[in-house]
Amino acid sequence: MPKKKHPETPEEQSKRFQAEVERLIAAGELDPEKADATLDALVRKGAKDQA
Repeated sequence: MPKKKHPETPEEQSKRFQAEVERLIAAGELDPEKADATLDALVRKGAKDQA
């Protein structure tokens, strides 16, 4: 039987997410500039697809 998940408040989830992002940046697994550029490209592509 699966364990029940611990419900997190939005603040707890945000803190956990931020800590994981910082860990990935420190480990060199995440490049914030490249991530921003990739997200921008995806948003632009989605906007074009909807037009």
